Amino acid sequence: MAKRSRSALVQPSTQRPLRYWSPWLGVFALAWALAFARLAPHPAALAASSWPLFFVGFAGAVLGNVSAVGGGIVFIPAMMFVYHLDPVSALKVALASQCFGMTSGAIGWVQRRAVPLRLLAPTVPGLLLGSTLGALVVRVSPLLVKSCFGPVSVALGLLTLALLARERRGSAARPPARVLGPAAMLVIALVSVVGGVLTAWVAIGEGEVVAATLMLAYGVEASAAIGLGVVLLAVNSLYLGALHQFALGGIPWEIAAFTGFGCVFGARLGPWVSQRFSGVVLKSIFAAIAIADGLLFTWQAWRR
Repeated sequence: MAKRSRSALVQPSTQRPLRYWSPWLGVFALAWALAFARLAPHPAALAASSWPLFFVGFAGAVLGNVSAVGGGIVFIPAMMFVYHLDPVSALKVALASQCFGMTSGAIGWVQRRAVPLRLLAPTVPGLLLGSTLGALVVRVSPLLVKSCFGPVSVALGLLTLALLARERRGSAARPPARVLGPAAMLVIALVSVVGGVLTAWVAIGEGEVVAATLMLAYGVEASAAIGLGVVLLAVNSLYLGALHQFALGGIPWEIAAFTGFGCVFGARLGPWVSQRFSGVVLKSIFAAIAIADGLLFTWQAWRR
């Protein structure tokens, strides 16, 4: 492996601006409408009752792609406390929605040339192993979702605040530069396993824990770390979505079809927003939402 400084994984000068609109968004919208009209049993009635789910998906995808944490931080509480789904069904909707949203966002981050693609080699096998353990070995249950989502959400919010504190202290707070050698790759792979387990249980975790490790421990530039996190969560969501659809009882598509549709358009906005607004502001908003969301979820889940 060629030795390169960790800060040189993706140089900001090599990143290129991303335009929000792309012709493939129009193609997707047309394909979605045709598939919905053909496959839904009562498309007009279902659309009339479920259209607000588009905006749930849109909001979750924007937040997930700005921070790499995933839209599950919005979807699971919304599905449980607004639409009154059981925790496992809420998890299924979150993962299915992220299949669309994180994939759309990942395309945007790659088009920005902000993703250190060489780090996919140590991270993708780890996330697949962790996801398999979390989904098929330690089987997800309503109690597991309720027990884990709130603490994980709060922890991710606090982790984001730690990243912000380091950014505010400037370069003096960064660890000394060193090459991402075999030991670092092993650490990143193990972190990916942990992220895969968390994502299998609560639909969030993979992108943020990998991105945080790269930024905190190895000084990787923020947009490169977040871009990689988004790509990893896209892969993770596609894999877990397939497991739930074909091996774990199926996905409630009458809901996920609308959230997923909104996700595609919201996810495209994530990398677009990140290149135009202060990262400190965006991360501060995310941290506040994650902590408040986690505390509220924990309180509401356990009072029932």
